[in-house]
Amino acid sequence: MKERNIGIDILKFIAALIITNSHMELLYGKYSALATGGAIGDVLFFFCSGFTLFLGKMGRFDNWYKRRINRIYPTVFAWAIMGAFIFGYHNDMKYTLIDGGGWFVTCIMIYYVILYIIRRVMQNKLKWAFMITGIIVIAWYFIMNPPFGFNMYGGTYFKWGHYFLFMLLGASLGITNKDNWKYSFKRDGLKALGCTIVYYSMLTVARKIEVAQHLELLSLIPLLGITFYLYKFCNSYIMKKLYHNKYIGAIIKFIGGLCLKIYLVQGSLFTDKMNKIFPLNLLIMLIIIIAVAYILRCLSRIFAQTFKPEDYNWKEVFKAY
Repeated sequence: MKERNIGIDILKFIAALIITNSHMELLYGKYSALATGGAIGDVLFFFCSGFTLFLGKMGRFDNWYKRRINRIYPTVFAWAIMGAFIFGYHNDMKYTLIDGGGWFVTCIMIYYVILYIIRRVMQNKLKWAFMITGIIVIAWYFIMNPPFGFNMYGGTYFKWGHYFLFMLLGASLGITNKDNWKYSFKRDGLKALGCTIVYYSMLTVARKIEVAQHLELLSLIPLLGITFYLYKFCNSYIMKKLYHNKYIGAIIKFIGGLCLKIYLVQGSLFTDKMNKIFPLNLLIMLIIIIAVAYILRCLSRIFAQTFKPEDYNWKEVFKAY
């Protein structure tokens, strides 16, 4: 296992905040347009998953996949328990296994199988894997023949294809695990800003002008740029300095470590009852989400430890990060 990459911890922290913001339309009220960035948050999380996946040992597939299950499904089962006893959800076992972690968990469990194969046979040829995936995504898009107004970042299985590009991007950088990027706020910052402007401009034009609707597919290019430059920014000197600050670093590690839990719990907590104190309601809701996500993580650790022969390690259960 290579040394931990601080930039990935910071990127998870950013992803958790962006994903949460994108789901806050109800809390923004008439400013609901500000509840954006969901696709950026999603791809950052996939990027981080691909990055860390290529750092660990491999071994036999069944044991390797078992470790992936042990990392994710205690949280899924713990959320099913919380959902039943606290939020009144009544989901059967089939739903819990397949959809209990949302589309994200189902998608990433499939990605793990594909990435295992790629790492076995194409670890030194990830550029080829990226190109092949890109061709598949383009073919899938046009075979599907999406209608005008189609949102490829929304509720569609198509995003299960193109999001894989970002996991491969993370895997490519994870192999090198370079964490000493020379970041220029003037040069790289402008590139990141440019990619963001181009990305949102493409989406806006594609969804308003029918003849330009395929610009949405091309928006993957600036989105890849956003992902790379954000990763580079997270490995910059100033961000590492913040990370090593006793208090700021603790917040980054705490929230970044709750990323999946935050994604799972937020939909059950959003309310417009505090909209009269906007924008303070956003901060209060974020704190509530983080608190519930932490409770979920503690419960998932208890659940995982219950089915192991060792004694409970309560320090491990409640530790912040």
